[in-house]
Amino acid sequence: MNPFKYGLVVSDKDFCPRPKLIRELSEFIKSGQNIMVQGERRIGKTSLIYETIRRLKKYRLIYVDLLAIKTSDDLCKRLIKALITLEQQAGVVDKIFKSIPHLRPSLSFDPLTGQPSISLDANVKLRTDSISGVLDLILKTGKKSPLVVVFDEFQDVLNCNDGPEALAMLRSKIQFHTKISYIFAGSVRNEMDEIFNHPDSPFFKSAIPINVGPLDKKHFSNFIRNKFLTGKRSIENTVSDKVFEIGQNVPGDIQQLCEVLWETTSHGDVITETNIPAALRLIFSRESKGYESIVVQVTDQQLKCLVGLARMGGRTPLSGNFIRAVGIPLPGSVKKALTRLVQLKIIFRHDREYRFVNPYFKAWLLFKNY
Repeated sequence: MNPFKYGLVVSDKDFCPRPKLIRELSEFIKSGQNIMVQGERRIGKTSLIYETIRRLKKYRLIYVDLLAIKTSDDLCKRLIKALITLEQQAGVVDKIFKSIPHLRPSLSFDPLTGQPSISLDANVKLRTDSISGVLDLILKTGKKSPLVVVFDEFQDVLNCNDGPEALAMLRSKIQFHTKISYIFAGSVRNEMDEIFNHPDSPFFKSAIPINVGPLDKKHFSNFIRNKFLTGKRSIENTVSDKVFEIGQNVPGDIQQLCEVLWETTSHGDVITETNIPAALRLIFSRESKGYESIVVQVTDQQLKCLVGLARMGGRTPLSGNFIRAVGIPLPGSVKKALTRLVQLKIIFRHDREYRFVNPYFKAWLLFKNY
């Protein structure tokens, strides 16, 4: 069985330990602090949170994914569904249902997986002031046993048509929930800064910041090597270094490349750099439709910038060398293209450098020789 997992939450033996961060997060949770967890996509924020709460044992978790919410209606209904998912015991769920009869809630279970499926009346639209009532339900739940509420991709509240009002309402209630620890996780640094570090924001300095960066390379390399050993495979040190380079030191992307290295090798193999091209081709075959849709979606100048970033890196995209290489005569046009590519979440800014959100799209552009 392939031991490498990516694109999902991992815990226990599949979680590469982060002892310092787990210790910090545990102490803040136990003291009832609200926490802002920030880190790039696929860096392992959600797995860190789940593993920390798993180790605390007595704490229960309400996990609310706010990715791509557009309205307070979205926010409220995702909160309610997360609460119902936690309280699946029939008696408790009935009480929650009775408190929101206007939403006509229903709970069913997938006959194959046994997973719960919650539906609410889509015709009933909840407004910003509904947030207060939903948080009151969470407060009641928190009186039964220690509770942690996680808002993942919290920065997407800013994308709501009533974002400022939603943030103000959330803050006005959460500040009185002193027995519940709220964790606000986000992957878009400038937007999380706008929420928690701007003096005009309701959440200004309202949560202790924890930054989740790349795993310690030596520690993570040993973790990967031991995973390969479970299949009697060994990996050369130079390959391990190359995997980190291609995966941009992002744990999720590194595990993805390791997963295909496992799939394209056999029991007893020594994995060398010659195995990397076949592994990358397997990723390309799985994801090529998504890559092709990006190429169709962007303009000619945006595509030229992407190819330039793939070939030359993203530290000096406004330099004369870069501009000449991509064939766009005006620096302003390059800047405009880069800004739009960031908005489309194809690239992002990190430490004054433009990087690809998906490093394997970058590798694919080079492979296709655009």
